[in-house]
Amino acid sequence: MNQLLRRGLFLVMAGAIMMTGCQSKNGDQAFEDTEAEGNGSAVGTETVITGKGDSVSVTGTGAAVDQRVVTITAAGTYRLSGEITDGQIAVNAGKEDEIRLILDGFTISNTSSSAVYGIKSGSITITTEEGTDNYISDGTGYQYEEEDADEPDAAVFSKDDIILEGSGTLTVTGNYGCGIRSKDDLTVKSGTYVIDAVQDAMKGKDSVEIEGGTFNLNAGEDGIQASNDEEEDKGYVKISDGTFSITAAAKGIKAETLLEVSGGTIDIDSEDDAVHCNGDVNITGGTFTIATGDDGIHADNQVVIDDGTITIIESYEGIEGLTIDINGGVIDVTSEDDGLNAAGGNDGSGNDGSGNNGSGNLESGMEGRPGGPGGAFGSTEGAYIKITGGELKVSASGDGIDSNGDFYMEGGNVIVEGPTDNGNGTLDYDGTGTISGGTFMGTGSFGMLQSFSSDSTQNVIVVYFAGTKTAGTEWTLTSGDEMVILSGNPDKEYSSLIIGSPELKDGETYQVAAGEESMEITVSGIITQSGTRSGMGGGMDDFKNNGPRNHGSGDNTPEEGGENGITDNPQQGGGMRGKRGADGSGELK
Repeated sequence: MNQLLRRGLFLVMAGAIMMTGCQSKNGDQAFEDTEAEGNGSAVGTETVITGKGDSVSVTGTGAAVDQRVVTITAAGTYRLSGEITDGQIAVNAGKEDEIRLILDGFTISNTSSSAVYGIKSGSITITTEEGTDNYISDGTGYQYEEEDADEPDAAVFSKDDIILEGSGTLTVTGNYGCGIRSKDDLTVKSGTYVIDAVQDAMKGKDSVEIEGGTFNLNAGEDGIQASNDEEEDKGYVKISDGTFSITAAAKGIKAETLLEVSGGTIDIDSEDDAVHCNGDVNITGGTFTIATGDDGIHADNQVVIDDGTITIIESYEGIEGLTIDINGGVIDVTSEDDGLNAAGGNDGSGNDGSGNNGSGNLESGMEGRPGGPGGAFGSTEGAYIKITGGELKVSASGDGIDSNGDFYMEGGNVIVEGPTDNGNGTLDYDGTGTISGGTFMGTGSFGMLQSFSSDSTQNVIVVYFAGTKTAGTEWTLTSGDEMVILSGNPDKEYSSLIIGSPELKDGETYQVAAGEESMEITVSGIITQSGTRSGMGGGMDDFKNNGPRNHGSGDNTPEEGGENGITDNPQQGGGMRGKRGADGSGELK
């Protein structure tokens, strides 16, 4: 009897365990242990929220429904599916509570506020279930309880951290303001995101960090933005991976303190700067394709490029910063004005569009474009451009490489196809311009030509051709034994050529040919010149030191313009364009 009793009790217990393990997911107690994707730790049972159009059902704890507003008040995991019309998911939990929203084929809209509103929590993690499409949208007009309130202002809004992840797709339409906005940190780990917003597509006040994902962003203002300008360790954007297609009426990616990219594929089409930081821009990897109405890459302080592939197919200025360091990477810049520009201060992007930043200096606005003649062009303290490695090609209608301070060429390979007009030059620097390594090949007009300084340690040849060469005309540099050392096929017409190369040896004779014109040049000293600058005054045969160029009309004689017919006073003359000023009288960059 005792054996039969023990056997019966065992069967009852086993049956109970099997019933618990096989309980229907569709039952009233449809809970299951869910492992968090981000950290691999269990987060407990799920609460199921199901939208049914104009009604909502909640199965589980931690959430309550009032009409079509679901308020979440406790930490936990909440699975959302179905559709909620003109409703809201409001999170109002403890300050340390972590909330996970799993979107499992979920659609929600709200006509008068945020569709997802984080009032208080430790963080809100939004996970898109694999293979699902999810939609969040708000209306064009918000109703606030207080007259002077201006938050929330995004389809997905949280006063605390937002974390995005998953293997599904989330489409967000921000009809009122931003698409997704966190007043703390916004982190994206994975997932596919399609965001269309009246203002910024994705915004994190303190930071935006993107580790991966696929992004299609269409913004009436900035594509991605971090806006905290009050704390030094915040206001940054960091991108380590992901695929991005950004169309923005203002800036593509904007940060206050630091903008750092180490990987990813980033396509930007923006009216204002494509990549912009009021502090520093650091690029150590990634592939960029940029079309912009302003700067391709802009930093108020320093731009450092260590690696990556950067193609700027359209810009006003290609790369701009107080200092620019290029240590590696493959960079191709096409610009309406300067290709590279080292200049102090901000470019005024995002102002009122008048081009005036309130300091009396006209700067960039989306309506401002190149002005007419500006004032004297002086140097900027601390400004420099330094190239130590990488492959750089510049095609500029303004100056190819323009430093308001110094220019250092220490390594790498640089090709500059400079201006065709005589009001700009292949090179332009206001301090010293030295070459000590690498290969430099620059073509362009001769009117404002400036070569390297005589304190360089690598030899340079400067050629003035007798006639202008048409676009596509090949030039070659050949050694005495008729071996081609360097050559080029510029896409624009040119009348001058600057070559700096470690292959150029003192006392050796070389031949430079372009089209039907050729000449023999014997290297003698750091700077060796061939030909004369037609119509620009005499005295150019003794080309020893081509220092800071004259920014005047270009008709100086040697007596007026110094030893080489080029003044050593960068303040002399007027004739340069004001940058982006609506009336042309703006600050010169």
